[in-house]
Amino acid sequence: MNKDNLRKMAEYIRTIPENLFDMQIFRAPGNYKEVECNSVGCVIGHCTHLDADNVLRNYTRFHDDSIRFHKWAEDFTEMGMYSASFQWCFDSEWADVDNTPEGAARRIEWLIDKGLPKNWQSQMEGKASLCYY
Repeated sequence: MNKDNLRKMAEYIRTIPENLFDMQIFRAPGNYKEVECNSVGCVIGHCTHLDADNVLRNYTRFHDDSIRFHKWAEDFTEMGMYSASFQWCFDSEWADVDNTPEGAARRIEWLIDKGLPKNWQSQMEGKASLCYY
């Protein structure tokens, strides 16, 4: 896990207005010549802005200009997409429980500072109290 990059993500996602944030919404295919599109998106979609030159150089498909978001996120965070830590921070299931930039930032910071909660999945499913509030 790359704690420095995760901390950058937590700090940056707090700057995104709530009306442009949704854990369940991904950018539609289109032109990604500008990494930050100012549309509704999740943590990963917005945070590509933190690494824009690298994203455009190494994570953009040339045939349709789409960004390989998950591959970038795995490399930037040094967490596998199917790992519990990745799901705790970025899973779309959070849209039904805590669909806010502040909540996303707090989950990332919790992981960095305290590790993955034992009941992380129950929290994500809305079956347990959120530890980070």
